[in-house]
Amino acid sequence: MKLKKRMMTGMLAATLGAMVPAQAQTAEPSPYSSYLFAFFSNNSPYGEQVRYALSDDGYNYTSLNQGRPVVASDTIALKKSIRDPYITRGRDGKTFYMVMTDMRSDEGWQSNDGLILMKSTDLIHWQHTAIDFPTRFPDLTGFDRENLHAVWAPQIIWDDEAGKYMIYYSIGRHDWEYPTEDPNFKQPYFKLFYSYVNEDFTDITEPKLLFDFGTAAIDGDIVYNPKAKEYVLFFKDEGRSVMNKGFRTRQGVMRATAPRPTGPYTIEWRHLQKEGQYPVEGSSVFPLIGSDEYVLMYDCYAQGFYQFCKSTNLKDFTFVQNTKTHGDFTPRHGSVMHITQAERERLEAWSELSIAVNDIRQIPVPALTLKQLEQRRKLLQKAQTTLDTTCDPQILKKATKELMKLKK
Repeated sequence: MKLKKRMMTGMLAATLGAMVPAQAQTAEPSPYSSYLFAFFSNNSPYGEQVRYALSDDGYNYTSLNQGRPVVASDTIALKKSIRDPYITRGRDGKTFYMVMTDMRSDEGWQSNDGLILMKSTDLIHWQHTAIDFPTRFPDLTGFDRENLHAVWAPQIIWDDEAGKYMIYYSIGRHDWEYPTEDPNFKQPYFKLFYSYVNEDFTDITEPKLLFDFGTAAIDGDIVYNPKAKEYVLFFKDEGRSVMNKGFRTRQGVMRATAPRPTGPYTIEWRHLQKEGQYPVEGSSVFPLIGSDEYVLMYDCYAQGFYQFCKSTNLKDFTFVQNTKTHGDFTPRHGSVMHITQAERERLEAWSELSIAVNDIRQIPVPALTLKQLEQRRKLLQKAQTTLDTTCDPQILKKATKELMKLKK
């Protein structure tokens, strides 16, 4: 089933922002001042929703909305849960795109057959489309419901030659599974595919093979290196450790390069993450604002933290820090992008009103008089309408101020 509709809800349906693509960097002063991190938080249905955090330096983050979801998965996903959000700013500078995995992990790791496309012009209100691959491509051999294993971790990049946005993602199929060193286990064989997105950002073309590692590979992240004039694909060698052309895989971040985003890619047979025995996934690369340095971050999901490295050439990375994850900031596979000061103020104003709505709703009924209860009902209704219909920070702040009078 293909699901498409406008999303104009409030507290849980507000979302935002973007990062200037690496290929769009210039020598001009950056108009951006902050970093926005989009992520999901854990494998529960509540955790499998989009959350956001802000940063001044690209390494240390503070959650928006007190760590609560900012997009309600049950309003956008066929599976009512999402994973792996990737968000970016369009080439026009004023349109924003977000793609993510349409998946609910408590239904099993082989239960996912699609992805989600989202588009916004104001960072608050979004249109969305869920693409179910067996339904969308019924005549594509091997992509039927029984044989498709999963469609994971979509991302997008502009293809200059095609003049279109390219979406790329990992696909696993049951007929591609291969034996491992464990005679009782066959590894799902994931390969990277790509499609082009239509102008409305509501549909994609038939999948085409982008990258075959030789064994399972997932979590592709493509950035353009202007110094080397090449596209760099970061990816994870997935699954059980096996030998691949004499190379021992170990669930780490690797690198391949190509003259164009569609390839062909030349693999560098080495891992990029800090030395360690734990697996990592969900790598995301972004430039530091006002710098020639890039950050490579990845999810150390078995250890419960994110790890950050940096580079000036997108090839050699040095360890910077492990970002602490605790309280309302517990990120899993996500992405980071740049936003302007005005966009940050808008997001913070939205977050403050969203938090105020939640706080006022939590006031116990016995603590309020009948007059206050009626006042609360009217103020909450007004605040929700504000969240649903505006992104003006002054209006959002005014609504927050009015609502918080009930707490005095």
